[in-house]
Amino acid sequence: MKKLYAAFLLLTISSSSIAQSFSTSNLPIIIINTIADSIDDEPKIMVEMGIIENAIGLNNVNDPLNHFEGYCGIEFRGHSSQSFDKKNYSLELWNQLGEDSAVSLLGMGKEEDWILHASHMDRTFMRNPLFYRIWREMGHWASNVRYVELIIDGDYRGVYHLMEKIKRDDDRLDIAKLDSNDNAGDSLTGGYIIRMDWPGGQGWYSSYNAMAGTPLFFQYYYPKEEKITTQQGNYIAGYIEEFEEALFSSNYTNSQGKRYQEYIDITTFADLFIVNELSRSVDGYKASSFIHKDKDSKGGLLKAGPIWDFDLSSGNAEYCDGTATSGWTYLQTAFECDDLDLMPMWWDAFMADTIFTNHLRCRWESHRLNMLHSDTLSDYIALMVDSVDDGQTRNFQRWNILNTPLWAEPSLPGTYAGEVQMLEDWFTARITWLDANIPGDCSNDFITIEEKEKLRILVYPNPVSTTLFVDLATPKFGQIAIYNLCGAQVYAKDFDGTVQLNMAFLSPGVYLIEIISEGISHQEKLIIR
Repeated sequence: MKKLYAAFLLLTISSSSIAQSFSTSNLPIIIINTIADSIDDEPKIMVEMGIIENAIGLNNVNDPLNHFEGYCGIEFRGHSSQSFDKKNYSLELWNQLGEDSAVSLLGMGKEEDWILHASHMDRTFMRNPLFYRIWREMGHWASNVRYVELIIDGDYRGVYHLMEKIKRDDDRLDIAKLDSNDNAGDSLTGGYIIRMDWPGGQGWYSSYNAMAGTPLFFQYYYPKEEKITTQQGNYIAGYIEEFEEALFSSNYTNSQGKRYQEYIDITTFADLFIVNELSRSVDGYKASSFIHKDKDSKGGLLKAGPIWDFDLSSGNAEYCDGTATSGWTYLQTAFECDDLDLMPMWWDAFMADTIFTNHLRCRWESHRLNMLHSDTLSDYIALMVDSVDDGQTRNFQRWNILNTPLWAEPSLPGTYAGEVQMLEDWFTARITWLDANIPGDCSNDFITIEEKEKLRILVYPNPVSTTLFVDLATPKFGQIAIYNLCGAQVYAKDFDGTVQLNMAFLSPGVYLIEIISEGISHQEKLIIR
């Protein structure tokens, strides 16, 4: 890899004036040097890669490659986005022999598969990181993201997201591993990741139609189509078939006498509804949508997510009602929504059931006190602006698109600050509409009561002055967070079983404590004396 560092120094001498003007960044710098071949859609080619991230001060392009130095396979990724000059890339970390090499990058979990996302359509660079953070704070796994600046062969390529690819892994979506011999008993029941997207690859068609009136297609994601066994494919298809039979029946009960909520984790579906409606993504519920299922011995219910791809959301698409701050995304009423063969009819059925809507309303009200509080969202956005503000100037010098439409965007404000303000204004209007229109009665939400009973959490003493105990009936892993009345997080801690917390650092007042374990969120008022 010394060759990479030396090659980069030589290339910067003769590269464009843009590359010459780029010397320091507050963001990590990724340097890629192609060895022989040029990067293309597929297959991946081997390249040398290094990352500069100094613990103190700015990162300089002439600094040593102090965070990562090695090889990777690289190719373009995406569909329509491949037509843009600023490309998205798939990375697979390799050793010198071209074998997978799992490495932790920029504080994220150890893995070999990564993505460099250009965020070319999202001129704020915020939509994906923001919604992934919201989803994680709701208690679910989402891709971690780090802002970086990218150089390929001495050419400055702009601000990118280095992000985790959706994978089954202990450090990513932590569900059971399925091998080819897991074909019976509990081992057959998980884990599975199923994708709903544009047709491609292997899977199966539902017995029930999508919104366009044609059967919905489910695509194998994990295990991969070339690895899933017949027994595994039959099992997950049969499980979803039973769920859909119950959901679409007049009394929400299938021929086996089971209601649909016996098959799914309703909380994850309610949270997905909230994210898709808040974002007003034109791809919401359809393209790049995922569901997953763990083993029965680990809960075994079908869960919504992980979430993915929010570039064309939050007022950033001038079609399929993408700029409207009122109305429902799941109804897909706009004439130009022409991908309705991908749109499941689950959400119409959910929204007709008071069990779902009561829980939905409860989740919304809870989240509005926390990660969806208006002040919290503003703080998130301010933090991202602070991170990317210097880099965005260089990015838009390299890619002069602040006033140049790329594809189906609304009117462009013409400045980075204008893009950010437009996003904030859009959120304010959208949240106002959702506050007034999300249906349900939280006082009749027995799902939340059942979930709290499953956790059997005791928080004591409350009120508290110094030492607070959080006790779960059985040892479980999870997270504790405490929020002030503005929705800002003032404390966070992972736990395993009973925890003892020193609250002396908090000023007297009223707070909200949230305990998340096994995808279930328990919240209650906490009084500090």
